Amino acid sequence: MRKVSDPNNRFAVKILLTVFLFLAVFFCASCGKETAKSAPKENEYDIYYLDNEQSALSAVNFTADTKDTEGLVKELTAQLLKAPDAVDVVVALPDQVSLQGYKLNENILTLNFDGNYSSIKPARMVLCNAAFAKTLTQIKGVEYVSFNSGDQPLRNSDGKPLGALSGSDFVQNITNVNSYEKKELVLYFADASGTRLKEEKREAIYNMDTSLEQLVVTELIKGPETEGLKATISPDAKLLNVSVNEGICYINFNQAFLTTVKDTDVKLTVYSIVDSLSELTTVKKVQIAVEGSQKATLGDTLSLDKLFERDLDYIETEG
Repeated sequence: MRKVSDPNNRFAVKILLTVFLFLAVFFCASCGKETAKSAPKENEYDIYYLDNEQSALSAVNFTADTKDTEGLVKELTAQLLKAPDAVDVVVALPDQVSLQGYKLNENILTLNFDGNYSSIKPARMVLCNAAFAKTLTQIKGVEYVSFNSGDQPLRNSDGKPLGALSGSDFVQNITNVNSYEKKELVLYFADASGTRLKEEKREAIYNMDTSLEQLVVTELIKGPETEGLKATISPDAKLLNVSVNEGICYINFNQAFLTTVKDTDVKLTVYSIVDSLSELTTVKKVQIAVEGSQKATLGDTLSLDKLFERDLDYIETEG
């Protein structure tokens, strides 16, 4: 005999399902509200100090009173020079060095230290540069920080100017200064005419957990440091990921990479990357993707749907 369902039972089941769905929706909505509450508060910044062993950076959250650029530079710099009493950290700048002043010119903030800055031990200097650069480039309008020692640009061990640093020069937070190395890179940028590539040698400090391939592309996006050379990649381009397999370097950019550089041959955008990466022994060919797709066209003329190999024809040779 087939059992006939009770209408009252079916009604009760419907009620229970309705209540369950309501509770599920309410729970999801509550989760969304909790996520929103966890967002950073306005005008909060990370001030970077050293840990007690003075071998790593330690960030302390700080809420600023001011909002304008000049006021924030003054306020955050004051915090960098005086560690909070309640937190177990040390100021990055050694006691024997003093900050004489600073000047903001367009998007570069120049810090003027006394002559003792250039005599800081190399490991401590890396941390100090990182603390100032990572802290102050959080301010809107400050993209780079440069360092003067005794009214002269700070120089590296080879006697060359260190140049302006951004927070992204220190790709990851420094957890151990011994994990950082200095590397000389050979990069290629456009000449003044925008039709040829010219070599630029540059020293960069990088985390050994970061691949050299990533370092090369990151430095190319920053643009040239040599007068007379031009950028080949849009400054709005972002490197999403990079990997190497059997000599092929796979690079993935955001959509802004397709924005061409004014008065520069679009082929130079590609071959500045390919030729620069080919200076590394690990790279023989390069595959470029945009937002994960290889079916992209640069400047409406250059298809990226292929493997690119080094081409010396684009490089301008001396003499």
